[in-house]
Amino acid sequence: MNVTAYTLAGVVTSALVGGGLGIAGAALLPERLGRVGMAIALAVALVALARELGYLAVPLPQIGRQTQGMWAKRYGATTAATMWGLDLGLTFTTWLGMAGPWVLAAVAFLAGGPLIGAALFVGYWLGRALSVWVGPLLMTSAADTPALLASLDDQQRLFRSVHVAALAWSAVAIGIWTLVGTPT
Repeated sequence: MNVTAYTLAGVVTSALVGGGLGIAGAALLPERLGRVGMAIALAVALVALARELGYLAVPLPQIGRQTQGMWAKRYGATTAATMWGLDLGLTFTTWLGMAGPWVLAAVAFLAGGPLIGAALFVGYWLGRALSVWVGPLLMTSAADTPALLASLDDQQRLFRSVHVAALAWSAVAIGIWTLVGTPT
């Protein structure tokens, strides 16, 4: 129940963030930018990729705060899980370790479509929430949690490599859309 509450709460706020970026793009951009917008998104993706590969020292704009662990003691497990999902689903309200979310934000804003933005951010959130669903399957008991977390910490290089591959694939997809045009 807690994991479901966490996931659904994050879906709500992720959809709001992505949809809001799409609405903001529609309101603030003079018109649909089409290939120009996709070229800008491609530039953002390439800068993010260069950053993750260590070629550019680009700091990530971020708030740099963490969700409150004490919520579980104060409000109970399900309410805390819901609050954590709501908070983390906002994407930009906590620490960002990698640049991928900024590529999503650029695409959502430049596309100027709330449904596109919401779909991008909900998809991203579901990928993040998947670890909460899969984590318990990797343990024989709750006592294994510290060992699992230490193992995950040791795998940061692998996670960064996966992130780089996702950014590279995104850049290829955006580049193709830039060349051939986006579907209407």
